[in-house]
Amino acid sequence: MVDIPEFRYISATLGDEGVLVLKYNRPQAGNAINNATIKELFRALQWATEETRVKIIVQTGEGRFFTTGMDLSSIQGEDDSPQILYEVNKLMINCEKITIAAVNGPGVGYGASSIGLFDLVYAVPDAYFFTPFIKWGLCAEACSSFAFPSIMGRQRASHMLLTGERMTAAELEAAGLVSKVIPRENFLQDVLALASRLAAQPAEALRVNKQLLARAWKEQLHETNEQELRAFEDLMQGDAAKKRAGMFAVEQALKKGNGKRRAQNL
Repeated sequence: MVDIPEFRYISATLGDEGVLVLKYNRPQAGNAINNATIKELFRALQWATEETRVKIIVQTGEGRFFTTGMDLSSIQGEDDSPQILYEVNKLMINCEKITIAAVNGPGVGYGASSIGLFDLVYAVPDAYFFTPFIKWGLCAEACSSFAFPSIMGRQRASHMLLTGERMTAAELEAAGLVSKVIPRENFLQDVLALASRLAAQPAEALRVNKQLLARAWKEQLHETNEQELRAFEDLMQGDAAKKRAGMFAVEQALKKGNGKRRAQNL
C-alpha cells in the first residue's frame, strides 16, 4: 500500500469506499494553476491511476472557485509547463477509472476547457465558464478544440472558444457539457454520495463500459492533445502572447500590492 503523496497546491483525500478527492488548493489566487500546481496535478493523477484502492476520481476546487486557469505570470519562464499539461491531459484520456468534475464555482481557461475530459461533470447553479485564450494570444487547450464541438456541436463550441464569452452552468447543461446542475447546498456531499454509489459497482463493469464509451474518440483526443501543444508552444513565442503575458503579470502584481495595502490598513 502506497501512501497518498503530499502536495502544496493540490489536496488529496481518499475515502474508505475508494473515492479520491483532488482539490485545487490555491484559494487566495482563485485556484490559478502555476507551474508547481501542474506538476503536482500530474503526480496526483499518476498515483491515482496506479493505486488499486482508488476507484473514482473527483476533482474540485477549494473555496469559491473551481480554477481560474493557467497563471501565465508563473509559467512564462517555465519551458516545461506546456509539456506537463500535455501529460496531464494524456493521463486523463487514458485513465480507466471514472473521473468526475465537481465544479464548485467559476471555471476559467483550463478550468473550463478541461471539463470535456471528465466522464461526469456536476456544477453549482452559479458556476460560469469562459475561455479567454484568444484574448491572451493563445489557443484552445485540454483537447477542447475537439471535445467541445463533439459534445456541444460546432456552433456552440465556436461561440465559447472564439468569443470568450461567459456561459452559465445551465447553458452548458443544456449543451451537454455539464452532466447536471446540483444545488450549492451540500453540493460536494451530493457529488461524493453519487461517486460512492459508483464505487460500489463492479469495477470491471465500470472499466469496460467507460472503455466502450471512449472508443470512438480516444485516438482523436490524443491527436488533438499533440496538435494543441504544438500550437500553444508556437503562439507562446509570438509577440501577442508575450505582450499579454507581461500585462497579466503586471495585473497580478498590482492586485497583490493592493491586497497588502488593504491588510495593512485594517
